[in-house]
Amino acid sequence: MVVVGLALAGGGVNAAAVVAAPVATPVNEPVIVGSDGNGQPQSLSVGQELAVAVPDNPSTGYVWQLAPINQAVLHQEGAPQFRSENPMPGSAGMSVWTFTGAGRGHTTLTLISVRPGSAPAQTFTENITVS
Repeated sequence: MVVVGLALAGGGVNAAAVVAAPVATPVNEPVIVGSDGNGQPQSLSVGQELAVAVPDNPSTGYVWQLAPINQAVLHQEGAPQFRSENPMPGSAGMSVWTFTGAGRGHTTLTLISVRPGSAPAQTFTENITVS
């Protein structure tokens, strides 16, 4: 209102005030999936984040490992993070893996929970399409 008032005061009734509105760039919200996303297809946009949370308890000796993925399509962002609501050592929690849609294409994301010398205890798989 101040801009319009100043424009009218300075230029009379015929003056027009032009106020440029900021242009918002759409932001794709991160996609967060848990065990219920296992086996489900997932679509992402280039630059969109994907967080995968799988049940974990490092004290058992089992660790989640990432099977090879097409890094040109889906890029892993740092090391997985272990999160637990229970501060006691040996408590169960979640292993959270973060990825970003790197480029258009398709890849299969597979996480495998293994312990040396044992068969895999769990797997998590999603078919990822980035567009």
